[in-house]
Amino acid sequence: MIDETILFAGQIHNIGLSDSRHALRDRLGNKKIEYLETVGHAGALDEMLRVLLNGPIRSLDEIAGVAHRVGHGGKHTQPCMVTPEVMSELRRMVPFIPLHLPAMIRGIELCVALMPQAIHVAVNDAWFHCTIPDEAAVYGLPYRYFAEKGYRRTGYHGFSHFYVSTKAAEFLGLPLTKLRIISCHLGNGASICAIKSGRSIDTTMGMSALEGLIMGTRSGDVDVGLIPVLMAEESLSPAQMIEMLYKESGLLGLSSVSSNMQEVERASTEGNKQAELAFNAFCYRVKRYIGSMLMVLGGCDVLIFTGGIGENSAAVRSRTLEGTADLGFAIDETRNLTCKLYPGQEVADISSAASIIRVLVISTFEELIMARQCQDVINFGNRYKCV
Repeated sequence: MIDETILFAGQIHNIGLSDSRHALRDRLGNKKIEYLETVGHAGALDEMLRVLLNGPIRSLDEIAGVAHRVGHGGKHTQPCMVTPEVMSELRRMVPFIPLHLPAMIRGIELCVALMPQAIHVAVNDAWFHCTIPDEAAVYGLPYRYFAEKGYRRTGYHGFSHFYVSTKAAEFLGLPLTKLRIISCHLGNGASICAIKSGRSIDTTMGMSALEGLIMGTRSGDVDVGLIPVLMAEESLSPAQMIEMLYKESGLLGLSSVSSNMQEVERASTEGNKQAELAFNAFCYRVKRYIGSMLMVLGGCDVLIFTGGIGENSAAVRSRTLEGTADLGFAIDETRNLTCKLYPGQEVADISSAASIIRVLVISTFEELIMARQCQDVINFGNRYKCV
């Protein structure tokens, strides 16, 4: 953490499935993919620690702290040490993020058991959005749900939105406090954030991870009046309805092809009408929310694309900004098509010379923000406040 050098990086994909694989990269940038037998979360953690113990560390005792990403910390909006009370609050929040929190909780439990000597810190993916004002966060429900239960727009992808906004200011050589930024984190999960003077003032995701944009398997915005109708028509239980909204909708549900945008794009170009509809609907929803954030900010200086889709899909960026030049968004299609990000070049400017608003593609680095918060909690305890 002295110079924030990456010693090792890795990701284990498809946990619990037959094609589990471990993609890793050492400090020199050398990449390797290992295919695994089917592993659960415990097996995935064992695999990760096995590789680390044969790489940058020799003993688990060398690990001073572990940052655990939690999708929703409930009343714990700031990073904090893991305690039984924190774990209880995480379990209470599972219904709001059923896709993510159970695995996150299991990961914490396993790591605490394997590394009892380390300080374990829960870093909240929603922390950056604590500055959203009440009028933007409240739902039009009876007031008691807001006042007594705290049901409000929480937002997610906070690490990403914060990191890319600071990276944009650094790239432009301007103070973050002087910029109005619209950040589009587009991936399997997706959200847009309005950032003013370095603070989140609105975002598309709500209390749960469903609201807003169309995502890989999640629906995004749906008329809430349609939900009970579908449940009655198809005799769906609440659990089945949740399963549909979280796992059977989005790009996958619309296209009937895949939740992966690359595969949806490919099928669309090959003439698959459902895939074409899914692609167009995804881009339309992004465009629609960029427009709403433009009004919230009262103008925009920088538009950022990040996340797996935002960083890699020139077609999504182009379609999203089609017809918006009069609003100040204009991209150079050659720059857009040839945009490549890599270590040492984490930012690409795809704006045209005529663009009033700078359009940037930025490689996000959420883990760095998590590590910084973890270290600050180790140094300062739960007194540390990052917002």
